[in-house]
Amino acid sequence: MAERFVTIATFNDLTEAHILKGRLEAEGILCFLGDEHIVGVQPFYSVAVGGVKLKVTEADVMEAKAILARIQEGSGHFDYDTIEMAPPMQEHTAQLTCPACGSDHVAVEKYNKSVFSISYLLLGFPVPFMSRKYKCYDCGHLWKVKK
Repeated sequence: MAERFVTIATFNDLTEAHILKGRLEAEGILCFLGDEHIVGVQPFYSVAVGGVKLKVTEADVMEAKAILARIQEGSGHFDYDTIEMAPPMQEHTAQLTCPACGSDHVAVEKYNKSVFSISYLLLGFPVPFMSRKYKCYDCGHLWKVKK
């Protein structure tokens, strides 16, 4: 048999509704927002349709109301000892340093500026010849990194 959904809160602000929906989902409660698209497209219709409705399954009503009550009284923080944190999205590469002065104020030059300028003068459009060089902005040193 299909689960019935019960409205536990209504909001005039779509952003607040999405924040609380995300919090309930983080706690493992199945929920959805009713009339979110109407209010998202026409915010002034929020009062006419009765606001954005936060709906949860009948089995999770008491737990969801308890979580919302904790949030409203200001003690709705996560217990970080019991939840598993997600791994970082990407690892940062090591910062490249200048071999001449040791500075980390370094940038990549992807094309040869002199060839770029001459081709612009002669042809009327720039022809970028790709070359991967690094330039230190502190001492002006240019170098290539061998892989």
